[in-house]
Amino acid sequence: MGNKWNYLPFTEAVEVNPSVPLQRGKIYPFVDMKAVESSSRGASESEFREFKSGGARFMPFDTLMARITPCLENGKIARYIPSEGVDGPAFGSTEFIVIRGREGITDNDYAYYLTKWEEFRQFAISQMTGSSGRQRVPADSLAKFLAPVPESLSEQRAIAHILGTLDDKIELNRKMNETLEAMAQALFKSWFIDFDPVVVNALRAGNPVPEKFAQRAAHYRDNPERLSLPADTLRQFPDRFQDSELGPIPEGWNLSTIGAEFDLTMGQSPPGTTYNENGNGMPFFQGRRDFGFRYPSLRVYCTSPTRIANEDDTLVSVRAPVGDINMAYETCCIGRGVAAVRHKSGSRSYTYYAMQFLRERFKRFEAEGTVFGSINKKQFQSLSSMKVTPDIITIFENLAYPIDENIRTNEDEMQTLAKLRDTLLPKLISGELRVPDAEKLLEDAL
Repeated sequence: MGNKWNYLPFTEAVEVNPSVPLQRGKIYPFVDMKAVESSSRGASESEFREFKSGGARFMPFDTLMARITPCLENGKIARYIPSEGVDGPAFGSTEFIVIRGREGITDNDYAYYLTKWEEFRQFAISQMTGSSGRQRVPADSLAKFLAPVPESLSEQRAIAHILGTLDDKIELNRKMNETLEAMAQALFKSWFIDFDPVVVNALRAGNPVPEKFAQRAAHYRDNPERLSLPADTLRQFPDRFQDSELGPIPEGWNLSTIGAEFDLTMGQSPPGTTYNENGNGMPFFQGRRDFGFRYPSLRVYCTSPTRIANEDDTLVSVRAPVGDINMAYETCCIGRGVAAVRHKSGSRSYTYYAMQFLRERFKRFEAEGTVFGSINKKQFQSLSSMKVTPDIITIFENLAYPIDENIRTNEDEMQTLAKLRDTLLPKLISGELRVPDAEKLLEDAL
């Protein structure tokens, strides 16, 4: 009996939009569409909001599937996993379909992977109705899809465990990368925003520290070793500040512009007839749609590239939303929604973190433009930047680039694991591959 597969209408295999009672006027966790990412298994609450009426309602570990274009095409399917200390019912965007395992028929974890199955997602996309650009999946149309369901719940749990083990490792790598990037960001902020090495040198030399950095000075006054910099590195930094239009800056450093300090390539879109999703030509990014945590995902290719970004260039979205940041994993073609940036020294990590700390200035362009926000080349180049001495940039690069290489290694492993998961998922769900064989593949991969 454990080897028997039943094919059930999707709405009989699982619960679709199950009833979840909420009290009007009460505060509940709220999940918006932005919180759901195709690359992450879980989505936690975006905020806490008063429930008035409407919106999808769900319980922890229910699956949220976007029903609107282009969110569903982009793979926005995740489980609601509340933050630590948060429990009970929640609600969210009206554009979610909520899916839950049906008691006695489907394990809840299995129901999630059934929803993530590419064959099911493509079926759901084919059921969309409505005007172009605002098409939605009617929830009742999902009944037309025959879902493969192992009769044995233990078999379902075993399948979900194999796929979940891969997702656990992917999630672990993702969290490691967040920690690594935070380390490099903290180093950049310490050196180039808070000027901590200059503060420490000024204190040691008995030079005045501007009021703007008084809190930093208090932090280091009695314990300058907290900065944890070798003496030869610390000597590369000035020991006093000078005035500038933007306030005090390290002596010997000068205010400059992005155009003077960085090479900037604005994207240009090739003819649409040269695009494909078959892997022919060069990876192509029209805008930030495919941006990930660090690298964009490969979806569209172009056979006649016009503007090129090189490997490890920083990619910046220049059309709404302005200022999202990624890094080119490999040489790629960029369309009009993306710019490629590289410091004139060639320093890759310095460029990436410098752009990260320009986000707030990028965001002011969100409200500009007749239809949507954008920033043009002249505006981009005119943004202020610091002209830092080359030796200090080199030292930063030597510290930050190995961190970024670790992030890249983790990303590579995540891609390999995701590819294995996506290969195993349809074979396990359909019964083509049985659990013992999949467990051997899992053991070899981990």
